[in-house]
This record gives sequence, structure tokens and C-alpha cells, in this order.
Amino acid sequence: MVEHAHAAGVRTLSVTDHDTMVGVPAAAAAASRLGMEFLPGIEVTAVLERHDVHVLGYFLDPAPSALDSFLQAQREDRIVRARKMSKLLRVLGAPIDIDPIVDSAAAEGRSVARPVLARALVEAGHATSVKDAFDRWIGDGGPAYVAREGSSPADVVRLISRAGGVSAIAHPGLLNRDDLIPSLAKAGLTALEVYHPEHNASMRSHYRKLAIQHELVVCGGSDFHGDRHHRAASLGSVGLPREAFLPLLQRLVLAHSVIHADQ
Repeated sequence: MVEHAHAAGVRTLSVTDHDTMVGVPAAAAAASRLGMEFLPGIEVTAVLERHDVHVLGYFLDPAPSALDSFLQAQREDRIVRARKMSKLLRVLGAPIDIDPIVDSAAAEGRSVARPVLARALVEAGHATSVKDAFDRWIGDGGPAYVAREGSSPADVVRLISRAGGVSAIAHPGLLNRDDLIPSLAKAGLTALEVYHPEHNASMRSHYRKLAIQHELVVCGGSDFHGDRHHRAASLGSVGLPREAFLPLLQRLVLAHSVIHADQ
């Protein structure tokens, strides 16, 4: 994946897998070999009113001990949810083999996210694409959708801060909950993801203004989920401008320094 990003023209990269940082050391090593600037990261799934809220975290430490038990619980919760959705899919006549998916993820410390189930639906012939799998089966409100339970966005923001990282609300234009931003800023939120493939110019302008209003910096990226994902073309074409990256990096260095000073 890092080689793919490099070939697409990316020179500063963060890998933000859902609820795990297990891939960060290998990604960092690959980036180093290619002369890329690398920022370890994660995308933590918080829950508000039974809906996912994705909180990005950017770290200097690729293995934040303060998050270990929390992330383990997050991954276990994802497995429980995946099994529930698998049962619903079987009842609906669209069975997938969930056991190899769960066993492989558990062995490697990966998360079982919905895109994994979507790909399984495609491979089983129950959907024509990942997007079709979400639209037909497992998207929010779909017949096999199971709502998550978990920590609030504010709790996740505070947890990332305690681990020495900086936090950002991912794709706020898709979340459509601007009312959360003031309270999360007070809880320690650092940034808004202004640059995203599904943010148009008007949305980018809107979230830049909100960032300024709440003294937040901006971040952004391709939200790349693989070549078969509908946002695949965004890799290398959507990202954070260099001049906007530097304030984010400065906040990261400051946050990490504060944590170590407290220790």
C-alpha cells in the first residue's frame, strides 16, 4: 500500500487503520525505504446515539501503551458486531463465511470492519461491488446493519490526548454533526478533516471557517480503502496542502511534549 501511495505521488503519508496500529511499523519502514515522510496514525470508532463517529489520531509513538486495552476492546466489539451481521445475512439469504475472517483478523491484530464484510459479500456473489454491498445489505439502516456501542467522541478525544496524540474529526461533511464541534474542541479536539474526497469546495470552505472559529487546525487525506473502493482514485489526488500540514505537525509535537513533561 505504501509503494502504491508513493507511485501515486504521495510523499507525506499517514496510515490510519480502524481501531488498530498493528500495521504502522511495517508501513513506517516501507515509507523510510522510499524516502517518504511518515506520520503514525489511527482512526478510532466512537459512538454517538448508536451511530459511528470516526476520530483520527496522529501520534509520534507508533505503539501508544495508553490505548492498548481500549483498542483491544474495540476490536473485540467489532468481532461481536460482525458475527451479528453475519447471522442476519444468513437469514436474509446472503450468507458469508465469517469464521476465517474473524480468525485471520484476531491472529494479526486487525479490525473486522464493515468493508471486510462487504468484500466477503462480493466474493460470495451477493453484491457486485463494495458500494453495492453497503447499499443493499450492511450500510446504515440496511437489512443486515447492526448499530455499534462504544465510547463517546469526547472520551476518544481525551484518550488520544492522554496518549500524546492529536485528534481530528474524520470527514465531518459526511458525519453532518457540526453541533458536536464546540464541545469536542473543549474536550481537546485538535483538528477537522477539511480535505476529503467527498468534500466539495463549499464544504472545504465551511470546515476551514469552523476550524478557525474553534481554534482548530485542519487535516485531510484520500481515505483510501483499497483499489476496489469507490474512492480509489483519490489516492495521490486528494490530500492536505503542505502549508496546512505544518500547523498540524506543530500541534502534534506540542501535544507529545506536554505528555512527556507530565511524566
